[in-house]
Amino acid sequence: MNRLFMLCAAALFLACTDIPEGLCDDDSMCLPGLHCKEGVCAGCLGDDECQAWEMCAADRRCALREGMCATNAQCKTWEACGASHTCELAEGFCLSPSDCGSHENCNDSTKRCVLQDGRCNTASNCGSSYLWTPSCDADNWCRTAPSSGNDVLIWGTLSQGSCGNDGISSVMSPTRVQVGFDCESRSYFDAPVVSPNGRVYYMDAGTKPKRVKIFVPDTFPSENGVRSYPRNGTRNDTLVPAPACSATDDVSRFVMQAGTGDIAYTCSGHMGLMTYYDRAGAVVASTMRVIAWNASDYMLGDRNSSELFLMTPERTDRRVMGLPLEYSAMTSVVDARAHPTGFMVAFRRIDTRTMELWHIDHDGIATLDGTYGAVPENINAANAGVLDATGALYSQGTRTDVVFIDVIIRRRPDGTVGTVVYSEDSAPASVNFGSNYERLFNFLHISELFAGP
Repeated sequence: MNRLFMLCAAALFLACTDIPEGLCDDDSMCLPGLHCKEGVCAGCLGDDECQAWEMCAADRRCALREGMCATNAQCKTWEACGASHTCELAEGFCLSPSDCGSHENCNDSTKRCVLQDGRCNTASNCGSSYLWTPSCDADNWCRTAPSSGNDVLIWGTLSQGSCGNDGISSVMSPTRVQVGFDCESRSYFDAPVVSPNGRVYYMDAGTKPKRVKIFVPDTFPSENGVRSYPRNGTRNDTLVPAPACSATDDVSRFVMQAGTGDIAYTCSGHMGLMTYYDRAGAVVASTMRVIAWNASDYMLGDRNSSELFLMTPERTDRRVMGLPLEYSAMTSVVDARAHPTGFMVAFRRIDTRTMELWHIDHDGIATLDGTYGAVPENINAANAGVLDATGALYSQGTRTDVVFIDVIIRRRPDGTVGTVVYSEDSAPASVNFGSNYERLFNFLHISELFAGP
């Protein structure tokens, strides 16, 4: 009984408050095109009875004027209905590159501003394909550059024992690998070098004639979800001009200047392979084989494979003084790097079977900075090595207690025992091809270490 009473009461209430069709309190209660006039939904008699963006149509209903809008729904997906009731370009959308930032393009399909290659708004836009953690500079470029103590690189491989699967990584982060080489990309007689801005320059032995190229990393192509190593990877690498060499001459040697990243090269067809040219073909230096070039335009080199010489910015020679007599440029120099006040040179001392770090200043005077410590226990290290910017020496080696495990050791010129900073047994169980190239590790196999100028 109570339930029936409640239902009846509700029905009476609705009947008393519901407004019959055609009656209204405001325009929202009328059909589209009609307006509420004195409590009744009515049509229009003229344009003056419609909104400013409407007109009175033949059916006496207010309709949108051509090119006008009342809501966003009446505009295209990349437009919004503006205060003037016209469709305007919505925030975040574009019609042409002029609607975007100088570092962006306008996507014709989505009408969205998209970043150009290598450009960014934040560091998160730069991705993970860089050798070092990138930053987004004020000019909206992704930048990555070697840092002190982390500027020695491996030219290694993702597949030991096969060619054409080479990879580049920092010694300190072998899982952050860049790829895109062919079987003959690397010249075993010309070390690559990493520029001050983090770009890798290398001698492409696969080109005829040989030329210096700037490495441009490739991605792993995917087909039906299966990824593979990129083939013909050097096709997009940047060719460094060598106008001084003829169309049949190889670039036989190149050196990079610290600070500027400028390149000087020699040509195989020229008499005396010690004349260096710049990218415009002008002579940069002659009379000696250059092994390092610093930011102050001093050069270090040798003339007869025995004595070291310093070449001033005016291109006068000074014999390096102060080195032990048994030191020879050909047999004793392990590596040389530019230094703000001259050069750092690691020497192998035959009589004591030690390695030493020397500093050669702009006057050509050599002073001993320190002696490198012993190799760690259970490590068999090569006599070769590469200097980092701090003067530490990195060398490849193998473990003597485990078969087929390659390592890299770092020794500082303070006499302390070296440390293992890279070991192949740190690689995850499934990497490279075995992980569909989703997890990477750069292995040592007939590999090479290299660094900055």
